[in-house]
Amino acid sequence: MPRPEIPRAIFITFVAALAVVALSACQADQAADAVVDAEMDAQHEEGDGDHELHWSYEGDTGPAMWGSLDPSFAACDDGVRQSPVDIVGATAGGGSELEIRWQPGDAEVVDNGHTIVVNVAEGSAISLEGREFALLQFHFHLPSEHIVEGSASPMDIHFVHAAAEGDLAVIGVFMEAGEADPAIQSIWEAIPASGESAGALAAFDPSALLPEGGSHYRYPGSLTTPPCSEIVSWVVMTEAIAVSQEQVDAFAALYPMNARPVQPLKERTIELKN
Repeated sequence: MPRPEIPRAIFITFVAALAVVALSACQADQAADAVVDAEMDAQHEEGDGDHELHWSYEGDTGPAMWGSLDPSFAACDDGVRQSPVDIVGATAGGGSELEIRWQPGDAEVVDNGHTIVVNVAEGSAISLEGREFALLQFHFHLPSEHIVEGSASPMDIHFVHAAAEGDLAVIGVFMEAGEADPAIQSIWEAIPASGESAGALAAFDPSALLPEGGSHYRYPGSLTTPPCSEIVSWVVMTEAIAVSQEQVDAFAALYPMNARPVQPLKERTIELKN
């Protein structure tokens, strides 16, 4: 199944963290990386100059300053449905209306300067409330960006899906310390060395990183990186997968902390779906 084309107007609005352009499948691939690698502003993506807009997880370019780094990042300060959040007070929301149709395929592992990203082959998708979203990539945060009743997990995974209309659905999976996970190990071993562009994963099945059971939380939110665009339908699995402490430490050696602090829930409701 081809990846969806995204309207060009959304590219200009969302810049950098979601540079999705409706011109070619190649540009849609670039947008997948941009969801978590928002270092270029809109002018740079258009080829106008060589300006790079830097953001980080600490100091003068950290989360508290994102909204002031560029006008296109204003939602990071002014948004009304920002992510991540503390998952507390969830209400029963009935059936899940979520169908996950991921399949094995060749993938590439990239270190984009903010996290480790796995770009997947075409063909995997989900159906959420009757709408189709194509799986583009998944990436990692340490500690987990979403927390549950004030408690964070050592890490989490975000599986990023895009709809033809330009909005996203992201599935979050918590990672807890336990036995080593062979799928995670294969990713870690494929992380490119310094100077290499990407590592290869053959016939990788992203379903290997799903927890048992389909129970999950649902709420409307945003990208958790600049420009913090409020275009994400969040699905956060209630169960976690187990990884070894050594696997957590291996990621921490690259990224000791790459999680945005939780944001106010405001008027939103979190639903628990079974």
